Amino acid sequence: MTILSLISQQSPTNGQKYLKLETLFKKAISDGILKPGEKLPPLRVAAWNAKCSLGTMSRVYTSLERKGLVAAEVGRGTFVQEKSNIGADVILPNSSSSRNKTTISDNGFIDLGMNAIANDWGENLVRWALRRASEKASSLTLMTYRDGFGDPAQKLSMRNFLPVHLQDTTDERILITHGAQNGIFTALSRLTTPGDTVCIEPLSYPGISAALSQSGLSSVIVETDDKGICPQSFEKLCQEGRIRTLVTTATGHNPTCITTPLPRRKEIGALAMKYNILIIEDDIYGFLYPEAPPPYAFLYPEISVYLTGLAKRITPALRIGLAIAPPHITMLMAQGITAQTWMVSPILVTAAIEISERNDELLTIPSTISAQAIKRAELTQQILKNNVTSIKICRSHAWIELPTTISVEIFVKRAKAAGVNIMDGNRFANKSNAGRHNIRLSIMAPSRDSLLKSALIKLDAILSTPNENFYEML
Repeated sequence: MTILSLISQQSPTNGQKYLKLETLFKKAISDGILKPGEKLPPLRVAAWNAKCSLGTMSRVYTSLERKGLVAAEVGRGTFVQEKSNIGADVILPNSSSSRNKTTISDNGFIDLGMNAIANDWGENLVRWALRRASEKASSLTLMTYRDGFGDPAQKLSMRNFLPVHLQDTTDERILITHGAQNGIFTALSRLTTPGDTVCIEPLSYPGISAALSQSGLSSVIVETDDKGICPQSFEKLCQEGRIRTLVTTATGHNPTCITTPLPRRKEIGALAMKYNILIIEDDIYGFLYPEAPPPYAFLYPEISVYLTGLAKRITPALRIGLAIAPPHITMLMAQGITAQTWMVSPILVTAAIEISERNDELLTIPSTISAQAIKRAELTQQILKNNVTSIKICRSHAWIELPTTISVEIFVKRAKAAGVNIMDGNRFANKSNAGRHNIRLSIMAPSRDSLLKSALIKLDAILSTPNENFYEML
């Protein structure tokens, strides 16, 4: 049996064709009907056999690529990934071969794809904290089992990592997680039922779609504008009864750089209250925006789950995060953590607590990053402004729109050949036309301003010669 015969025989006649067709392709890959390295049928042929529109089949192929199941190659087609690579690109920006390079390596390769924040204090802080933990903590603290609920005293000690509005949170509303991504997955898997529909933004961090897929959940897209989620679009979805959960990033949105103002947050929160919608807010970059409006967990604590982590603030190596929610929700999420890993590492928790008591460091880190971000934003604007359509900049990354005459896919490959890794906007897309002409640049990832400048000059040179033949495309 071939994939064409399969979709001809089992193509859905009604309902959400996109989801059912995607499931068919995924099953064909897992069952070996579509083998590693095999080329998928051309879009028009597949759409004709499935009796669906070209747009629907294009959406299926795009979703499969975002999930790391297939890889599209310019001028050749779309191919099933080797088993060793399947899923590798769901969240991370590169294939395994590219990830063998260090973030900023001495061989001239500059990675602006991974949204890291380079710092010279993270490693030193972690070394210091681990040493303190080993010296100070008792064996009862470090060498014993605990369940996912965590220790009340430890949870209260972690409140220094929360925004000022949440620092009076009581321990029964706090849950320590393995990081923000673990918080997203645990919340979605424990607070929904497989088959539920979750409301997400047109563009979002790829880890959200990965968690949805892993949890057996489908999604519906809410419209957004330059202030974030559009209330009219959100209310329409609520009225249709299609959703029970909203996942959003209201501060320093990745990738669009939007911070939703307070009046808009109140509109969205009031609608969520009215229609009994749970808000899951990813606030991983919130520490960089002390002036931002209060999170939903402060404004609407009864219906909100707030998530943050230390990966951006300190280092990705410190896989510790916090969830703030009503007690019955933290109980459910704690059960999920117990089921997954039994507990968060006591050693890492103790180290994080040591860092949380370093108020001097916690206060200076955001201001230091923000000052550096301003300089790098000016540098990015100065070098690229003449060859791009628009530039929006956060305190961690830039969201850049390219002219429609430039192929983003080819531009990304030309940049890689020149030694610069960047992120195609399509990797953040939850619908086919979102981020089509965009790239994301992690301007805070390079360890030195000079490295960022070198990368930007290379990108600008490529943008200034968009029609130049590229040997990799031949």
